[in-house]
Amino acid sequence: MLIFFGCKGDDSLCCPHPNPTNCNEFSIIDETKYNQTNTNNYTITNVVLNGDCLEITVSSSGCNPNNWDMNFVASEVVVETLPNQWNAKVELINNEACQAVFQKTVSFDLTPFKIIGQNQVQINIAGWNNSIMYQY
Repeated sequence: MLIFFGCKGDDSLCCPHPNPTNCNEFSIIDETKYNQTNTNNYTITNVVLNGDCLEITVSSSGCNPNNWDMNFVASEVVVETLPNQWNAKVELINNEACQAVFQKTVSFDLTPFKIIGQNQVQINIAGWNNSIMYQY
C-alpha cells in the first residue's frame, strides 16, 4: 500500500504523515504561495539532503535568527521530464531591522515530493545554483 501526501498552504495541520520524519518543518506545495514567495531578503549558503529531510541554511541581517520562521514552498506544477522536477523557494519571515548578519539552518520534510511510480525527483530551489536529486 502506497500513500501520497501533499500540503496546501492553508492547511493548519499540514499533512499528518503515517511515518513522521525528524525534519524541523513540513514542506508546502501551493501554487499561489509559491508565486507570492519573496526570495530577496536572504542568501542560501548551504543545502544538504539528509534522507527525507532537506537542510537549508540561509544568511540574512537581523537581531536574532531564533525569531525567524522559514518555509519551503513548491509550485504545484511538476515539470514532466525524466526525472520529474519540482520548482521550490525558501520563504524567510524576518521582521527584524538589525544590521547584524546571522545564519539559520532548518530541515524540511520532502516526503510530499514523492511521485508514485518513480524513485527520484529533481528539486530546483530558487537562489541555489545546484539542483537536488531526491531519491526514495
